[in-house]
Amino acid sequence: MENVFAKIAENTVKFNLGDEEEWRILFEPFYEEPSKDVGVIRDERYGPAERNRLDVFFPLSKEAERPVLLFVHGGGFFSGDKGWSEKCWANIGNFFARHGIVTVVANHQLVPHVRYPGGADDIQLAREWIFNNIASEKYGRGSVDKVVLFGHSSGGAHIAANLYAAGDPKRVPKQAIFPPVAGVMFFSTPFWFDRTRPIRQRTLRQYYGSDAEEVWGPLSPLKLFEGLPDDSPLLDSGKIPVYIGTVKWEVNEAVDAQIAFFNAYRTRSKPPGALPFFNVLDKHNHLSNILSIGTEDDSQSKLILDFISACVAKVGSGGEPSPGKV
Repeated sequence: MENVFAKIAENTVKFNLGDEEEWRILFEPFYEEPSKDVGVIRDERYGPAERNRLDVFFPLSKEAERPVLLFVHGGGFFSGDKGWSEKCWANIGNFFARHGIVTVVANHQLVPHVRYPGGADDIQLAREWIFNNIASEKYGRGSVDKVVLFGHSSGGAHIAANLYAAGDPKRVPKQAIFPPVAGVMFFSTPFWFDRTRPIRQRTLRQYYGSDAEEVWGPLSPLKLFEGLPDDSPLLDSGKIPVYIGTVKWEVNEAVDAQIAFFNAYRTRSKPPGALPFFNVLDKHNHLSNILSIGTEDDSQSKLILDFISACVAKVGSGGEPSPGKV
């Protein structure tokens, strides 16, 4: 894969509209063939919207109480699909299911057909679908208490806006966390937005109704987190571990936002000053680390497996997560 890494290094942080197809085409030849030990059920409906659909990848062995991973794709709020191609994002489902993890790959609604908080509501519906269905034999006998959320780019923003809904006075949930969450991974997530970019101005207007910071700012994932009540269990690093993932060649908006979220988290976390997991992956750009999952380059996938294992290990123990294997 050295030619791929050379191409990434040549482009550095350049990532323009349409570049995603170039990177997908570069990575697809490296994906493993689907395993005969992994079952797949596609296009399950989790809500009323046309894009409220998900795919489930699961180990075919009879073990129960498996960890569950919910992956939500990125795409700048306006693009992306769980079936980007025949191989993407099946690479994620196949890889983690081979490692004993029931993996749900979900679509969400896109602008201009959805407004805030529609993306966050989609995540809630997907989580509730998992809670109501994933323990069945049909879907691989996953555990509703071992669900780890995994969002890339705008998918991470929707997950954050769902989890941190209580930061919006109009969206305070009846329960601080329901369904249960064992951990959350935010990869290249724009917790805050760079409104100087014309494409971001457009999506802000479409999703939040305005690109004026006084309108979207309080509803951004960063400000929702900062607005959580002091007794929120989402601030407890032992209850809900957080993994912030970025890359050597990250786009400016994402890395600036992730650093801002990192600092906001350590300011409010419990025990006081507890830090989230934070990793900068070498050799990769805004998208390539996610595309690398299921290839011979396991630098990203091994870290994710270790984080899931740590989250699952602390379920029911009441303790801090510790390294381990799924």
